Amino acid sequence: MADMFQTVYDLCTAHPKPHSELLFQSLGEFMAEHASLTLEFVAGQDDVVTAYAGVWEQYRVASGYLSVICEYLDRVMVKMMRPPYGGVRRAARQGQFPKMSIEALAFHIWKERVLVVLQNYHGNRLIYQLLEAIRRDRDGEGIAYVHVSQCVASLVQLNQHTAKPLQLYIETFEKPYLEDTKRYYANESSLLIMQHDISSYMVKIDERLAQEVVRNTRMCDPTSLDKVVRQCEHEFITAHLSEIMTEVLPMLEHEKVADCKIAYSLLSRVSGGISALLAIYQQFIVDCGKNIIVRLGQTIPKDPREYAENLMTLHTKYMNFCRDVFSSDLAFTASVDHAFRAIINDRNLIPNTVAPEVLARYCDTLLKKSAKGLVETEVEAKLGQMIVLFKYIEDKDVFQKFYSRMLAKRLIHGTSISDDAEMNMISRLKTACGVEYTTKLQRMFTDTTLSSELNVNFNQHAASNKLKLGVDMNVMVLTAGSWPLTGIVNTDFSLPAELEQSVMHFTTYYGTHYTGRKLTWLHHLAKADVKIHNMDKRYELSLSLYQMGVLLLFNAADDLSLSFADIQNASKLSQADLTRILKIFVDIKLLKHDDKTNTYTVNSKFSNKRTKIKVSTAVQADTPQEISATRQAVDDDRKLYLQAAMVRIMKARKELSHTQLVQEVIEVASSRFAPSVAVIKKCIEQLIDKQYLDRVAGVRDRYVYIS
Repeated sequence: MADMFQTVYDLCTAHPKPHSELLFQSLGEFMAEHASLTLEFVAGQDDVVTAYAGVWEQYRVASGYLSVICEYLDRVMVKMMRPPYGGVRRAARQGQFPKMSIEALAFHIWKERVLVVLQNYHGNRLIYQLLEAIRRDRDGEGIAYVHVSQCVASLVQLNQHTAKPLQLYIETFEKPYLEDTKRYYANESSLLIMQHDISSYMVKIDERLAQEVVRNTRMCDPTSLDKVVRQCEHEFITAHLSEIMTEVLPMLEHEKVADCKIAYSLLSRVSGGISALLAIYQQFIVDCGKNIIVRLGQTIPKDPREYAENLMTLHTKYMNFCRDVFSSDLAFTASVDHAFRAIINDRNLIPNTVAPEVLARYCDTLLKKSAKGLVETEVEAKLGQMIVLFKYIEDKDVFQKFYSRMLAKRLIHGTSISDDAEMNMISRLKTACGVEYTTKLQRMFTDTTLSSELNVNFNQHAASNKLKLGVDMNVMVLTAGSWPLTGIVNTDFSLPAELEQSVMHFTTYYGTHYTGRKLTWLHHLAKADVKIHNMDKRYELSLSLYQMGVLLLFNAADDLSLSFADIQNASKLSQADLTRILKIFVDIKLLKHDDKTNTYTVNSKFSNKRTKIKVSTAVQADTPQEISATRQAVDDDRKLYLQAAMVRIMKARKELSHTQLVQEVIEVASSRFAPSVAVIKKCIEQLIDKQYLDRVAGVRDRYVYIS
């Protein structure tokens, strides 16, 4: 080898005239003659691929050795091709062969004397046999992968010293290869879709696509991989997209997880596949949710548990489905969110009520002591799930109004499961909607704490001053603006004589210690425990204050009997309220009613298995009037909120068009509720009447703020 290096060097540096040009041309002639003999050998073979691969590998290796030996000659050739400074580039061809490196010359000669001739004068047998070998491999027949790979690689190697190294490979092999791939898989996909159901079809094409990646990696240049895969995807998936999409819904309905995974994998490969799958998945969840609601029907307002827990289960199920089937794809997670917003905010689904009201009632059932079979940890878990549904509610103010009213009842009647559970729920609401949303709820808890301290102080004051209270009394002092106390009725109720002293002493004490504050007694919310002594045994009744007031009248009655008129005159209760109260006592057989004289008499033979009897339970239930008043309060609060928002916006902007003002108001209100344009228009008119806004002169749809 060293002698050859020296020989090349001596020839290139000979004096007085170097023999570089002669050596270069002689080597070219030698390689050209060898290439011609090689062509004759290859063209004479039936298996052109194997023959070509063998002789090309020998030629490539030999060219590499020759290039190493002629390294000095390569330097001379490069120097001869380089133009002088400021001069014109010299002609690359001086002699039979153009000036280039020895390896580049060797590849150039092979391309011109072997490859081009095979292509133009021997029926392009090499490329046809390469494509036929790949087709046989796709059909499952065995082929010589090494020979095919060497032939294909030669098309890249032959052009590696040119300005466009992949041009020969692309034009000679890749283009016909892609066309052949298209024809082959178009035929195969058509046969497969006719012979198999969609599930089997998807499994087979998934396998086919994986095989094609391996095949292309083994036999072709890496630059072809994406093109081949895209062509296969087009023929297997895009061409039959409609057939695949028609089966997606049945897959979801029958919970075919494996099929859904493959469908997602395949559809994610093609344009428009995922968007179509998302639309089907979202609508499927919406339909599932609506079917649940339709099935429950009229039972939802009475018992919200089935509604809430079915929807929570549905949400958990399809969020897990996103994780397990769609690889936690954010687009599918978002589609679940969109679906549940559509379910929760459809105002026509639930008879005579709306989702925010139902969810508030569900929270009430969980947070009451009467929650059956649930320990506090289970309650916490269910409330955590409920908050997920709550976040989808558009009309969060409706939930707030009903929740606050129910919380007030739980606190007043002492029916909360625990203060910790209540505060945890408020904390969740604060996290979801901000501090302002829960300010009044927290204030209600503060009032209950302060009321406990106030009662302790009052009892100490009564004891130290030897005040005769007559009865044990516990007073809750509630801040009027924080408690949703609707339905205040019968302010003329005549307080029983047994309570007058206690109420008077407390009112005096409170007025002395809290000047400037006025107490309004809400007798309809009060409750009392009354003991009965003249029966077969001692009974303790849990009553409302109205019920107690009626029952105490019988203490002073002759023969323990009173007429309806006497009771009404003494109690000052309305006829409807009194009728309802007396009916309860008759139903439990504590009183007897004489229809002829309309009188009520204490049943001296009253007997009950229980010694403690709750009579006031029905009073705590929601009445239609309370529900109607709460809904009306929501509407009134919305109008005030919208007007306040408009004033703030206009004060900052000074002047806005009608469209701009409406858009900004909707954006501001979106965190609490979805206002209708009609309500916004009415609020604008009201603000104009109140002289907060005015129309711009000559422009009807533009407003200006009046400072």
